[in-house]
Amino acid sequence: MAHLGSQELPSDSCGPRRPPSPHLQVEGRGVQAALVEEPFSLPLDSPVVLEAAAGSSRLGQDMDNGPDRNNVPMLRMLHFTVEYRDKTVPVVIPDSETVGSVKSILENELKIPADKQTIRGFRNKSVTINDSTILRSLDLPKENTLYLLAPGYCDTAQNNTGEDPNIMERLSQTFTLNIHFRNRETSKTYQLNFPGSRTVQEVKGDVYTVTDVPMRHQVWTGWPDSASDETMTLAGCGVGFPCHNLTLSSSKPTDPIRPEPMRLRHLPQEVAMDVVQSSDDEFEDAHESIPCMDDIYEEEMPLRTREPLIPDDVEDERTALEHFSMVFNNRYGETPPVFYIGSLDGAVKEALHVKARDRKLLAVYLHHDGSILSNVFCSQILCAESVASYLSSNYVTWAWDVTHESNKARLLTMCTQHFGSMAANTVRNFKADQFPLLLIITRTRGTNEVFTVIQGNISLDELMTSLINAVDVFVEQQKTEILEEDERDEREQVKWEQDRAYQESLAVDRAKEDTKRREEETRLFKEMEEERQRHQEAQEKEAIRLSLADQLPSEPGPNCTDPLSVLRIRGPGGKMLTRRFRIKDCIQVVLNYVSSQGFHIDEYKVLTTYPRKDLTAIQSDVTLEELKLYPQETLILEQR
Repeated sequence: MAHLGSQELPSDSCGPRRPPSPHLQVEGRGVQAALVEEPFSLPLDSPVVLEAAAGSSRLGQDMDNGPDRNNVPMLRMLHFTVEYRDKTVPVVIPDSETVGSVKSILENELKIPADKQTIRGFRNKSVTINDSTILRSLDLPKENTLYLLAPGYCDTAQNNTGEDPNIMERLSQTFTLNIHFRNRETSKTYQLNFPGSRTVQEVKGDVYTVTDVPMRHQVWTGWPDSASDETMTLAGCGVGFPCHNLTLSSSKPTDPIRPEPMRLRHLPQEVAMDVVQSSDDEFEDAHESIPCMDDIYEEEMPLRTREPLIPDDVEDERTALEHFSMVFNNRYGETPPVFYIGSLDGAVKEALHVKARDRKLLAVYLHHDGSILSNVFCSQILCAESVASYLSSNYVTWAWDVTHESNKARLLTMCTQHFGSMAANTVRNFKADQFPLLLIITRTRGTNEVFTVIQGNISLDELMTSLINAVDVFVEQQKTEILEEDERDEREQVKWEQDRAYQESLAVDRAKEDTKRREEETRLFKEMEEERQRHQEAQEKEAIRLSLADQLPSEPGPNCTDPLSVLRIRGPGGKMLTRRFRIKDCIQVVLNYVSSQGFHIDEYKVLTTYPRKDLTAIQSDVTLEELKLYPQETLILEQR
């Protein structure tokens, strides 16, 4: 990871410090008294406990033992975790104190004047917050995370180290390194020109390209003390400008001697090299005496360049992002942002195409290795712990490398698809040296929009300010959309409940209709079955009647000489049957006659009038003569 040490973009002036509040105590002592008696210092990893002095006017009144004691609100201790660049300051303070009290504590801890401090992260956005705002009025929870910004603050302690405060200017300058290389056989001086954004480690790698001395065997003298961190840039490690003298030797005793002249390799394109023979004495004034030469190499070999974040013509976006994340982490350090591994479409869906209360901003980071700002922005700003943590908590971060034209064209296609042609044209119009870019994407009224474009030529505080401002605007917009979404969900819930009630009522009506239909079908089936049975019984009866009629003896005529009996049989409804029978005929003949007339003896009884006797219940072989049913008799048919 390449970084600039502790440099920040300074302001033109440094404001005076504001003295801390006189009525506060830290660790039981007044802050003002602590500053007078001895320097105030606490470890950053231990919480700063701020209590009210016994004689403070406000808390003294609150804690008064007078008659209004019961009306005093309960004192709450608030815990703040304040993040500033790569530092975290825990602060514990009563809620009866003010925002200015928090700033006073931070001034003592970080040596940043209170009037240069901007504190962001208070959850209550409806109250105008200033130094006199009482913490209790903000209705804060017990645990809080705040972000300290000091964009107008110039750290004099940092500038006194001898580092140039105008770091962005030094990054664009060209540094000439006069490297005196000594080995057993010869001594050479190389004059190499590097951009200020090149790291110490990259310089040593380029020198290996020239000298064939591996980095592990390189023994250097002349580097500034801060260059012990090989991730430092030339602009930030303190080397002299415009030229700086260094001495190199090899710790490997059998290190071979390179043939003359150096014709088999090139340095990277941004590094110019001159090589001359020199003595040890001449090296002292090498930067004045070495002429500029343009060597023409007889034999060219491929350039030795670092691995790209995304290879050219990548096919799969997920594989591309996995490669980007791996190479980015290897390059720029231990606390990189958490990049979304997957397609831009997947990142858009995860961040924006969800419920309003679950929505996040989408941060699209666009990298270009051809820009000198990329190395500094990634190592010093994007990988700062505060930035990485804030992005992880409030954004879905997706990244792409536009160094290769094929990858840039693919990105423009994706931008057009997801954010519109205007966003794609905005990205297209940026030149290589204007990268890197951070696109903040939001969703408004169902449309994905580019909220802002952050360029890489900003400081850490400016980036945090932009990110926090974007989140603040997004949160206010999100509240409105959550209300609208809740109202819409309520309407849909009411509609759904109405539809469900209607469907349930419809189901009940259908069940009733089905029950009625089944009952009707059952009734009709029963009637049909009864009708069928009646018809069958009628057929059977008719068959029996016809059979009995065929078996019945013929009726005797009026001229018959046999003794006869005339029987009149009164049927239902006044119907009268009359027939002549021989007195020797048995009663069964009479019954058969009655059945042949449609009055089956299973349904009717044949009764005598007096005495009343059921003729169907006696033996069937008894004759009419024996029953004394002659010469004439009236019988009655009665339904059983």
